[in-house]
Amino acid sequence: MEAKGCAKPAVWKNARRHFYWAVRARVARSAALSQLAEATPDSTYEYRSRLLNNLAAIEPTTDYRQVAEALEKLDLAQTAAQLRADHLLRQMIQLTKDDRKAAMEGFLRLADNFTDEERAAMVNVLKSGARSPGTQSHVCSTLSDAHFHSFSL
Repeated sequence: MEAKGCAKPAVWKNARRHFYWAVRARVARSAALSQLAEATPDSTYEYRSRLLNNLAAIEPTTDYRQVAEALEKLDLAQTAAQLRADHLLRQMIQLTKDDRKAAMEGFLRLADNFTDEERAAMVNVLKSGARSPGTQSHVCSTLSDAHFHSFSL
C-alpha cells in the first residue's frame, strides 16, 4: 500500500498488536458506556465519557493496552447503582413538582410495600429532615460541578 501511495511509510512490526489493543479498548469502552447509559438514560455521551475516564483514570495520552486493561478490570456495579438511584430521584422530584397530590398518593402506596424496618427508617429520615432532595451522590461529586451542571437537582 505504501508503494501505491495509499499509506504513509510506517513500521508495521507492531501493527497487529496495536490494532488488537485498539479494538479491545474500543469494545471495553463501548460496554462500559452502555452500562452507564442504561443506568442514567438522561445523561449525555460526553458526561458518561468523562465519568468513565475519571473512574478508570484514563488520560487522552493513555495507550490502548492500558485503556483496555483499566476498563476491563473496572467494576461499574456500584457506580451504575448510584446513577440509577440519582436518575430515579430526579424523576421523583420532577413528578412531585408536576403533581404533588398524585405523588403523595404514590408515596403512600409505596410505603405500603415497605417492611416494618424500612418504614421505621423512612419515618426517622422524615422526622430528622437530615437529607435534602438536592444532595448530590458520590458519583456527582466525582466530577467537578462544572461537568455536572446539567444534572444538578
